[in-house]
Amino acid sequence: MEHQKIVNIELNFEREVARSRGLSLFRRNPTTWELLLLLARYKNGSNEGVYNTIDSVGTRYLGNSALLKFIRERRDDGLVQFLEHEKKSKWTLQLNEELVAQLIELLDTRNRQLLRAAAEENVPFQWAR
Repeated sequence: MEHQKIVNIELNFEREVARSRGLSLFRRNPTTWELLLLLARYKNGSNEGVYNTIDSVGTRYLGNSALLKFIRERRDDGLVQFLEHEKKSKWTLQLNEELVAQLIELLDTRNRQLLRAAAEENVPFQWAR
């Protein structure tokens, strides 16, 4: 696949993320972007609790206390909700539904464009390892 097409698709994706106030807040840092993706996996929120969710993040560009501060700020923004957990000592973290919808729409559009570009070039699509 022509590298210029791939780069243009990614460039358009980044620009669309930047246009979204909510997504751009998460995209500023690899750790917070991974947090967004981790939380987006769960329709009803992550039942791992705040601290276990923080521990499950693999990219470590932010320390635990900075990430906790970020999560609390996003709660204040309304982008992350703290819901009661069955265990009283934990909170379920859930993303704002509109934010998840924006994320899924952008990821889906980008992925469809990449697949279409690969098909036009007659190149079988493979995930990078």
